[in-house]
Order: sequence, then structure tokens, then C-alpha cells
Amino acid sequence: MRTLCTVMLVTFINAASSVATSAQDLMMMDEGHHFIGFEVQLLGLFKLDGRFNRAYGAMRYDASEPAASKVKITVLTASIDTDLEMRDNELRSSAFFDVSRHPTMVFESTETILSTGSVGIVKGKLTLKGITRPITLKVRAREGARRSGKKAKGASFEASGRVRREDFGLGLGDAVLTLRADFVRCAGKSASKPACKIAL
Repeated sequence: MRTLCTVMLVTFINAASSVATSAQDLMMMDEGHHFIGFEVQLLGLFKLDGRFNRAYGAMRYDASEPAASKVKITVLTASIDTDLEMRDNELRSSAFFDVSRHPTMVFESTETILSTGSVGIVKGKLTLKGITRPITLKVRAREGARRSGKKAKGASFEASGRVRREDFGLGLGDAVLTLRADFVRCAGKSASKPACKIAL
């Protein structure tokens, strides 16, 4: 089987003035409302699409200073899913993600840059297979933040960017990355979740 390589990065920005949150809000990625996808160009016209089904993360949003916001997301690499079990098992092997030795992939933001409206850039670092490299994502706030009555309970975002596979020893070319996620406040029952205990 010809070498296939997929790399995924997840993140998002808390940079939208249109999303109502209070200063220094700690939020967790909603377990049931996120999608982490990737697309890799292979030989010819074929593109490999896939996703990671398990991830958790948190962000700290400062409404008075959005550029100071932080986000950290952890992806469980064994949850890779390309709708073909044989291929997924190969991608989990030591030839690719080596999930037995490196079970997680972590993105941590280092800088948030606002542009206009609900659009911005998040710079950060991605750690995969024991290798850490800088990464930049374009982020947009999405409509439909979770609400209870008139009070917003969270925020929705989408992010996209590219990862150089060779940066992680995973072959040549880029992977196009996509994240769509709801984040909810770490309050009440949610406060006991592992994601709400992430240090930011």
C-alpha cells in the first residue's frame, strides 16, 4: 500500500467581539458538538478525507482583551477515522502516528491576532510524535452560540489551516485542517470535567 500520511491539528480562536462572554471565562470544548477533520492530497486527483473522533480542550476568554485569550486542545490519535478499518490501523501503526508511543497530539496557542469582525488568526505550537512545530490557523466565530434564554452559555467557532507533514516525519505535502466546535462554560456539572482542569 502506497504511503499514506495524515496529520491533524486542532484549534480555535476566542477572538470575536460578537460572542457574549464574561471576562476570564474558562470554557471547555463540548464533547458532543465538535468536528475535527483533515484532507490530504495523494497521488493524482485522489484526496484522502478523515477525522479524529475523540478530543478535548479548553480556552480562557477575556472579553476585555480578546488578544490575551488562550486555547489548548488535545486529540487522541487512535481515534483517527477514514472510513476504512485497514487503512486506519495502518495509520495508527509505528509507520505513521505510532499511537502506542504517542497517544495524543496537542495544540497550544501562543498568540491571538484580531483582524475584522469575527475573523482572526491564532498562532501556536503543535506537538505530535514528540516533535513540536509552530502553526498558524485562520479562525472565524460562528453563529449559534449556545444560549439559555438571553444569556449566552458558550461560543461556536471554526478554524482552518495547513500542516506540513514532513515537519513531523510523516511524508511530503500538506494536510488541510478543519475544526468546528462549540465551547461551553466550565460551570456546574461541567466544572468537574477533565477539560476544565487544563492549565491555561
